[in-house]
Amino acid sequence: MEKITSKILSLQPVTFIMLFIILPFVSAIITGIITFIGFFANFEFIFPLLLISATIVGIVYFIWVWGVVYHIEQKEVSEKKYFNISFWILFSYGLIRFILGLEMDITKKPILLENSTWTILEALGSLYTLIVLASYIYVSYFVGKKVKLLQNDDQISEFFYFAAAWCFPIGIPFLQAKRLNQKTIFDLISK
Repeated sequence: MEKITSKILSLQPVTFIMLFIILPFVSAIITGIITFIGFFANFEFIFPLLLISATIVGIVYFIWVWGVVYHIEQKEVSEKKYFNISFWILFSYGLIRFILGLEMDITKKPILLENSTWTILEALGSLYTLIVLASYIYVSYFVGKKVKLLQNDDQISEFFYFAAAWCFPIGIPFLQAKRLNQKTIFDLISK
């Protein structure tokens, strides 16, 4: 796992742009073309291309976050207990979304329950979604703080690092460039 993490941490920002932005975009276009052709050719081609590209993006993102926090030498000791909890909540949400995206027969069968039971389940689902959002905010904050500590850069506010980690597909290449000490848009903003 350390080899994979070190390879992902050494990727160039352009590679992250291709993985996080271009790959899902091309997958969506190909899926759209296949669906469009399927309307006229009277066939249904089921291949989860979007799910596969989203899974690749998610795996690379989780490995990158884990690598930034745990596999880069630490200049300052920070509390990681809440990060671990938030990370695994976010990971479990990604795993649930992946399983639901497979569209297995078990997820399509209706379940007959009373209205009060459905109300309780919907409330729990809403609470879980709120917890996932809070976990994503905390993971973004922690990663932004970690990259800021690694840079020892007083010119750029910690908020910019948090905002880059928060804007997941677009901000990660900027953080990777900053982590690799390359010029980024942060340098232009700080001047």
